[in-house]
Amino acid sequence: MTTTLRTLTRRQVDRSVKDSLAQVYLAAYGDPALPESALDADNFVTSTLPRHARRAGFRLVVATTDDVVSGYGYGFTGRRGQFWSDWLAGAAPEAIVEDWVGDHFELVDLVVDPAFRGQGLSGLLHDALVQDLPHERALLATAPDDGPAARLYSGRGWQVLVPEIDGAKALFGLDLTTRTAQ
Repeated sequence: MTTTLRTLTRRQVDRSVKDSLAQVYLAAYGDPALPESALDADNFVTSTLPRHARRAGFRLVVATTDDVVSGYGYGFTGRRGQFWSDWLAGAAPEAIVEDWVGDHFELVDLVVDPAFRGQGLSGLLHDALVQDLPHERALLATAPDDGPAARLYSGRGWQVLVPEIDGAKALFGLDLTTRTAQ
């Protein structure tokens, strides 16, 4: 199996890329038998992704394994005035907000098609996504359990900043000023 990674700009996200990302999204998050899952995947590529792609610092990394899109990860510069940053400002302790929220890299999504899991793609996507970022900090929210996502992030230097931020999720932060090559 051969996997390649491409970092795409907003302008490179054409219909073909969107269709491929929708398939990965559906495979990872949905039930292909349910019409609402297909609608969610379509909403992701026609509304959410284009809205996020217009934000400063947008970065999308796409993995292709043997000519099939097998995963993606993306994020952008998080700033006050954006929904999630403002929500964090009201949900996280003041010291965390002051040190971490605003002008951070917001890792929004890192997804691997279930058919390609267990091959190290998440790590490859993660590393390409955060490589050479101009930000000092990065933030994301995910389940703080001992699942694959938490293990991936913890193993790459992310720390839990707030154990319970949004129901079953924790706020993770990565200090990019001390980051060394993985």
